Amino acid sequence: MGYHPMVLSQFSIYLEDIGMCHFLVILLIAASNLNIEAGRTDWSEEKNPSFWNEQARLDIEYNLRRTENKRTAKNVIFFLGDGMGISTVTAGRIRKGQMLGQLGEDFITEMEQFSHLGLAKTYCTDHQTSDSAATATALLCGVKAALGTIGLDGRALRGNCLSSHGHHASSIFKWAQQLGYHIGIVVTSRVSHASPASGYAHSPERNWEGYDSINFGAKEVAEGCVDIAQQLVRRSPPIDLVLGGGRRFFYPTQTPDIANSSLRGTRTDNVSLIDDIWKGRFIWNKTDLHKIELGSSEPILGLFHYDQMRFEADRIQDPKEEPSLSEMATFAVKHLLQKSQDKNGFFLFVEGSRIDHGHHNTQPRYALDDYVEFDNTIGQIKHILQDKGVLDDTLLVVTSDHSNVFSFGAGSARGSNIFGFGTLDNGNVSSIDKMPVNIITYGNGPNFASNRNKTYLDSLDFNQTGYRAPAALPLADASHAGEDVAVFAHGPWSHLFIGVMEQSTIAHKMAYAACWGDYKKRKGCA
Repeated sequence: MGYHPMVLSQFSIYLEDIGMCHFLVILLIAASNLNIEAGRTDWSEEKNPSFWNEQARLDIEYNLRRTENKRTAKNVIFFLGDGMGISTVTAGRIRKGQMLGQLGEDFITEMEQFSHLGLAKTYCTDHQTSDSAATATALLCGVKAALGTIGLDGRALRGNCLSSHGHHASSIFKWAQQLGYHIGIVVTSRVSHASPASGYAHSPERNWEGYDSINFGAKEVAEGCVDIAQQLVRRSPPIDLVLGGGRRFFYPTQTPDIANSSLRGTRTDNVSLIDDIWKGRFIWNKTDLHKIELGSSEPILGLFHYDQMRFEADRIQDPKEEPSLSEMATFAVKHLLQKSQDKNGFFLFVEGSRIDHGHHNTQPRYALDDYVEFDNTIGQIKHILQDKGVLDDTLLVVTSDHSNVFSFGAGSARGSNIFGFGTLDNGNVSSIDKMPVNIITYGNGPNFASNRNKTYLDSLDFNQTGYRAPAALPLADASHAGEDVAVFAHGPWSHLFIGVMEQSTIAHKMAYAACWGDYKKRKGCA
């Protein structure tokens, strides 16, 4: 369901004879705090100017009643949609609405209900268009750094172990733990992947995820570096809760994977990080996840896939023992709330990791369905916080690390299948080859020079996960894009997240709201 934020406390609405607005008014009165139905199945009521006049009036009233929440944030939940550029947010909005039988364009997602909105610049110190390692370092450590580096400042050189010594950047994970707050990570990538690793590891190369003697081996160890997976299990104090994929970097080559004996670990140092080093509880399936007592004291490491977790569109067809992002994240929130009930709160990092991977493959169904699951997760967490009475004490921030070269358009008619062709009229048929025009395209990628004959175009099933949208330039994987990304914020000090900002300021603003790190003694902190 889609809801609009402009109806907060809108109880003084005058009933007017304006057709569809009677329905809106009823919902306004019944709505709780943040919620009102917004999706439409047809656009006939939009022909009447009074419809748009009322929409504008409600928007103005909401903004006039907006207040600033200056409480100290007890909890901070940071949602990262990897590769979730503004075009993905818009197309994801349409996809989510259409999955519910609506037109889609007017749908309002969970993140769009947040009270404040800004834009973040995603460049890094040495690249105009960045990657997840450098951008996540900016987001979690508050400093911009070089492409491919994790948890280091800009003086470190990519792939150079010696250059990393003395240039570690502390993260918001550390700032929170130093003051007794609990911390958690929930991702659908490998837990040693660039985004989550930037919060707990220090590595001049994002590909040093494990000791595999290919990317990382004896040379790097001799120079004083430690692979990322090992940094995670050796971290002291440990992270309270880590859920995601990537078992292969935690087990040696002679150990069969616990869920698929045809696969083996990739560590060549003969070390099992789980059996030999990890001191907490280890789980690998959904059944074990739900057996855990909420608030239990021992740290939890859950690795639910040998590699990256599956795309949501595949997982939902055959879930087996692999939990969804929303299942992992809602468990994490309940668990951390229980652990924090008698003391300080928590910081939780939640990433919809595979939005980016769908875009790299030029497979929009994978990317947008993972976006929908990411947005659903935000909504479910928000309702948990409401039910527990802690929503107003929790800062929620949603953003992306970078965009991708994903675009949509083609003059498509209202309600057109977002994965399909533009309306087959003169404006959406190519004047060059007289063939229909795809709504979704990529600036570059593996489906370069896609076939344009009628037989091929007629054979396309746009709704299949394997469908690849056409790309303008040839690359093995579609690249990232360099434009700014949206920042949505709600809760204590969310008004700090407005305007155009450097991506590196986001960690500082979250810390300011919670009185962590350099801001623990700012005015207003206990």
